[in-house]
Amino acid sequence: MILLSEPTVIVEGLNLPECPRWHDGALTFSDITAGRIYRLGMNDQAEIVHEEPDDFVGGLGFLANGDLLAVLSKQRKLLRIGPQGATEYADLTGLCRFVLNDMVVHGGRAYVSQPGFDIWTNEAHGMPDPTDIILVQPDGATKIAASDMMSPNGMAISPDGRTLYVAESTAMRITCFDIDPDSGALSNRRLFGALPQGGIPDGICLDNHGAVWSASPVAYSDGVVHSGLGVIRIAPSGDVTHCVSLAKGRRALACAIGGTNGGTLYICTVPEFEGPAAFSAAEGRLEKVSLANMGSL
Repeated sequence: MILLSEPTVIVEGLNLPECPRWHDGALTFSDITAGRIYRLGMNDQAEIVHEEPDDFVGGLGFLANGDLLAVLSKQRKLLRIGPQGATEYADLTGLCRFVLNDMVVHGGRAYVSQPGFDIWTNEAHGMPDPTDIILVQPDGATKIAASDMMSPNGMAISPDGRTLYVAESTAMRITCFDIDPDSGALSNRRLFGALPQGGIPDGICLDNHGAVWSASPVAYSDGVVHSGLGVIRIAPSGDVTHCVSLAKGRRALACAIGGTNGGTLYICTVPEFEGPAAFSAAEGRLEKVSLANMGSL
């Protein structure tokens, strides 16, 4: 396994940075508990795109016309943000018992994850029950796309739109599905890979070699919770090939590849935390590391 250099900090003072997306030459990301969406502008300056002061903003994605979709976690709805303002895009309250989490959008379809418990109050009551991934079609129709998922979290879709990758956090694995190009239905559920040393996957992204990069805020082994692994790269073979270690006391929540020729890995980080109260401590950061010296793949 190749250890990459420690990331550099580019944005500070965030609460809970998450869900970074590289689109149209720029990085967009959420500050979940601040209810804000940011776009990284010139000279790595974070500019507020949208604010939802009464909710937590989670997963993000883009429609073909450039409109932004955003998850409103507590309201269990999707918001559409465009030149004309923000409007409700989908109401998922009938398909989600607790809160919504992340989302991936491709070809006008949105796949939305839910943890199976209220992550904001930590009302897990033990191990969360298996839960669902929700599919929102381009015409607004909604349905359950996959069931029996263990805290589905970050997701990614292959460039050809035919494979969905899902981080199942409490199962400590990354699962993938085939996507029907006509209906968006999921099939052929299978294991893609797992993080080493009991690492728990959170936000994920893909590189152009078909590998999954997974943020790992915590690890769990022998009944003990440990510090996370940083960001881990898992090749299509299932082998762990690269690792980005963070500064001592930092945890990685999510990641995205972007920059010139996809040469930068952006990482959302927070300090080590104990419980939901830490999610509003304004100690979150956006960091980045160059992927120029990865060796042979």
